Amino acid sequence: MRDESEQGKHIGDSIRPLVAAKARLQKDKVSGEPILLYPEGLLQLNATGAEILRLCDGHHTFREIVVELARCHNTTPEALHEDVDEYLNNLYQHVLLEFQANPPS
Repeated sequence: MRDESEQGKHIGDSIRPLVAAKARLQKDKVSGEPILLYPEGLLQLNATGAEILRLCDGHHTFREIVVELARCHNTTPEALHEDVDEYLNNLYQHVLLEFQANPPS
């Protein structure tokens, strides 16, 4: 787990979230439900969580992710910003997500 001093920091709009190299987004072979698989275990995801993580490819900025989710769910980015920020920060704290400042080369 990451240092607790990093908790509560908001993700900058230009940050590019990326699922950590040790984690893999896939479907459970038995249930068909989305999961995030990592060496220490797995995290069962709901449809929204899986949708968010599919956009965490290191190419989309945090702002682009929020705007895309708002478009898909017929709401405003402002309505989703805080919840998406909290969700991604939680995954970051558990070292399942990385935050990149620059686009991948």
